[in-house]
Amino acid sequence: MPLRAERSARRIVLGALDSLAMHGVIFTSFRDYLVAAHGPATASAVFEAEPEYLLSQAYPDESLGRLVALASARTGLEADEIVFEFGVFTAEISFARLYPAFFDSSPSARDFLLTVETRIHELVRETIPNAGPPHLDISPNGGGGISIVYASPRRLCVLLRGLTEGASRHYGEHAEMNERTCMLRGDLACAFDVSFSAG
Repeated sequence: MPLRAERSARRIVLGALDSLAMHGVIFTSFRDYLVAAHGPATASAVFEAEPEYLLSQAYPDESLGRLVALASARTGLEADEIVFEFGVFTAEISFARLYPAFFDSSPSARDFLLTVETRIHELVRETIPNAGPPHLDISPNGGGGISIVYASPRRLCVLLRGLTEGASRHYGEHAEMNERTCMLRGDLACAFDVSFSAG
């Protein structure tokens, strides 16, 4: 891993250890995803014993893991497949519906993704107590693509893949993601080279 990316990953990990709670929008979007992709009965069964998740609150990480496990058992899909599909749905549908101004102010997926950390994640940290969205280091690279460095104790790089693809689909594009390093393989961070093409 290049020195800049390694330093960034160490900073990201240290910052992420302070707060491991997820924005309520993640949970409401997961329910919406289940309804859209697997039907209301599946969503009701998965959320049957859950509290009401509010957009104004943050909730423990373990809650999402529990819901994904329940959805996997209910649908027969692998957990990673559910998490990826959920990420696509969340960016393409939920986030675009809830935060249209953020999407409308960018002409392409590349331009939008370059603003995620500074405009969106920082806003979440300021407005939702205890919410801990991951810290991302996103920078332009050659050929009109971007580089993303993601490091978090959550190790949800598959969700990042889904969110990136979902944001790209919103703009009628497809994201091709080459993962150079991965925390699930023992690396300090996940480092992606991302290129975009017409969807």
